[in-house]
Amino acid sequence: MTTIVYLGDDKTVSVADPGMTVLDISIAHKIPHLRECGGNGRCTTCRVRICDGIQNVSPRTPREAEVAEARRWDRFTRLACQARVGGDVTLERLVRHCADVSRLQLEQASIAPPEERTLAILFCDIREFTSFVDSNLAYDVVHILNRFFTAIGDAILINNGIIHQYVGDQVVGLFGVGADSLEKSCLDSLRAGLGILQTLTDLNAALSAEFGVTLDIGVGAHCGPLVVGMMGHPSQLQFTAVGDAMNVASRIEDANKTLGTRFLVSEILFDHVAQVPVQARRTQAVLKGKRDTFKLVEVIGFVAPEPALLVQSTIGVLLQHQKQFTAHLYRRLFELDPGTQPLFRGNLETQGQMLSHMLQFLVYAMSRPETLRLGLRDLGRRHDAYGVAAGHYPAFRRAFLDSARMVLGEKYTPQVEMAWTDTIDVMVQAMLGRH
Repeated sequence: MTTIVYLGDDKTVSVADPGMTVLDISIAHKIPHLRECGGNGRCTTCRVRICDGIQNVSPRTPREAEVAEARRWDRFTRLACQARVGGDVTLERLVRHCADVSRLQLEQASIAPPEERTLAILFCDIREFTSFVDSNLAYDVVHILNRFFTAIGDAILINNGIIHQYVGDQVVGLFGVGADSLEKSCLDSLRAGLGILQTLTDLNAALSAEFGVTLDIGVGAHCGPLVVGMMGHPSQLQFTAVGDAMNVASRIEDANKTLGTRFLVSEILFDHVAQVPVQARRTQAVLKGKRDTFKLVEVIGFVAPEPALLVQSTIGVLLQHQKQFTAHLYRRLFELDPGTQPLFRGNLETQGQMLSHMLQFLVYAMSRPETLRLGLRDLGRRHDAYGVAAGHYPAFRRAFLDSARMVLGEKYTPQVEMAWTDTIDVMVQAMLGRH
């Protein structure tokens, strides 16, 4: 028997088959190992660091060698989907959360020399922050800021953006660092901005109840050329984006104060998402440091509820109540289709954790559809091996929706139900190899 120790997961497993990949071992033992492309060597989310026993790991496959060379990995960093274990190994998973996947874009950008790229830029800033600091205890300010940064950051990361930097109470996000099309990057930034406003409503409800305070913010977005790459002192290089487009985005965000708006984007950015039905109002302003009047668009919301945004805004609530949600889901599934119960041979609590991990992966990967399809096809093949048939999925969908209604309460609107229904149907079709 081979022993695999997972540092950070506090788990040790025994393996009888010496030819299994690290990823197969993780899946077999229900360790929530990220694999956005489904273990096809098309991404690097399953990467691990071999802390001990590197001699017991197979040599790199040609595909893994290509990835490792391009990303300048040392010999201890391996793709779990490619590395096979032939003896005792101690390792750690390097990408532990779905939000980390967006930040992997920086890895490739940090290898290439600085270059000019056209990106979408989003600024978010707290209003009257100085008076907020003056009227609250220092530790409370730090606590509230961290909750604010988490909520705002999630909206950026879930839409395939990266958090470029924090400047006091300001958050800066970049979209397109991973070489997405400009149209997609602009749409991602638009959805992120609206997601920020929506998540702030929930955050303010909690902060009002706990601290008696609420936050007001402004959001601004623009797109344009930036020089991006590693810059700074040779001993202290960091990823940096430089260019007038960054200044313009900041000034657009600041213009919310004079115009009495909350979310402004440049007409330049808005023209790249002209096909998207958005409720908007065209306006203009003289931006600080600029002479000419600048054409702007106030973004109010989508004309109709946007499915991706609805799913993004509710997944967090489902995961916050993961045990309650998944326990109700399995009870309801077994009621609707008793034939599914024998398929679940393990601990249902652990199974629920794996399901939550899969849902989180699905929502975060929606902004990367090509790798999402690969991942879902692999997931479908594994479920085929477990004995799951196409006829079982309708009962799962009904059980999921019933459980979501129970957890979400008044947030469970007909639009939310339709968004999750469509999302589950797309997921199932891809798992069945039909999409």
